[in-house]
Amino acid sequence: MVWYSVSSHCSGLDTGLVSTGFMEAVSLVVSVVAWPPHHDVLVREDGSLSVVGPVANMLNTAAKSLNFTYSVVTPADQHWGRKLGNGSWTGMIGQVARKEVDIALGPFGLTEERSKVVDYTRSFFFDGRSILSAKGLPEIDPWGFLFPLTPLVWIILLAVMVAACVAVVVLVQHPRGSGLVMWASDLLYLHMRIILRQDLTMRIDGVRVRCVVGSWLVVAMLATWSYTGNLISLLAVRHIPQPIQNIRDLVDQPGISAVMLSNSILPTIISKMEIGDMKELSDLRYVGRLKLAIFADFPEIIDTLVRRGDHAIVDPNLSLDNFIAQNFAKTRRCDFYKSRQTFFITQHCMVGQKGNPIVPAISYRIRSLVEAGLYEYWLRNNIPFSSHCRYSPSKLTVREPLAIRNLWVATDLSRSP
Repeated sequence: MVWYSVSSHCSGLDTGLVSTGFMEAVSLVVSVVAWPPHHDVLVREDGSLSVVGPVANMLNTAAKSLNFTYSVVTPADQHWGRKLGNGSWTGMIGQVARKEVDIALGPFGLTEERSKVVDYTRSFFFDGRSILSAKGLPEIDPWGFLFPLTPLVWIILLAVMVAACVAVVVLVQHPRGSGLVMWASDLLYLHMRIILRQDLTMRIDGVRVRCVVGSWLVVAMLATWSYTGNLISLLAVRHIPQPIQNIRDLVDQPGISAVMLSNSILPTIISKMEIGDMKELSDLRYVGRLKLAIFADFPEIIDTLVRRGDHAIVDPNLSLDNFIAQNFAKTRRCDFYKSRQTFFITQHCMVGQKGNPIVPAISYRIRSLVEAGLYEYWLRNNIPFSSHCRYSPSKLTVREPLAIRNLWVATDLSRSP
């Protein structure tokens, strides 16, 4: 390779290479494993491979600028790469380390072990991990009978009832032969019967006492009429359970297993943690609740195991957005949701052979594309329906005749996850 350079400094990511390129067109070998929406691998009619997507756009821009062409290969194990006991590496990292390929697209998370055998380009995307789970079946909230009135209204109603009862105790001398506590409790029961729309069992004498009880009667009736009207409306509301919102929720659900990408940095790093929720997540492997799978199997796992409700996927946010969007494109439904918690944020890079000057040259061009906002723009355009399920409601309204299950919420409790 004959290399034009205005600088002799080619080590590291902060390179001085501003205008570089091959004097003659050369062909590089690029390793890739499909990872939508970053990129996808296509098979041509002659059996050769091609790569498309945002990462491919960056690679094509660098290829045009640096005057090289490339061919695409993929590792036999379809893995990003992990270190074996004998010090060798599998997957794309192994291909680069053995100099079987010049570049691997990844994108790869940055780790110290990998950086000893490959060189990283500049990062072009940051992403965290979330948990993908299936939404529960719509059900009536067992606490729905409290919702027609706000907590403040309930408190005020209780305070007014107690105040009316105390006013009657002050205004009326309790009958002889009856204890004060017993008589006061009977008055409280009287005021409760009014709000429950029952008849009065005590004689009410005196203008002032009748004014107090009558005022309470008006307040109670207005509150009761409002309550019953709102309750009938709320019987049409269904709550969609979304119980897993963080790592702790997943760990504490004994009937749900976690699925992660095999040979990625997440299971490797969390296995070395000594405390915290992520350690407990890693420890699920000891009880058979942590499973590893290759990326190509994720769509089937989501459509079967996750949809069934006893598995959850732990993966980068962007991948989960893509899975949800693909499901919506097929079914026009939002059957899955992401947890609110985002954790383990990493940067994403390409990798190249150790010491190869093409790595800092590609990094320079990556920086220009990222600063122009092109990579994120390509990503979002590569995920159709990406926003359709992002803010899907956790409650919905139905129209149906009143039935026993609507009137007696306890019958729906067996459906809770």
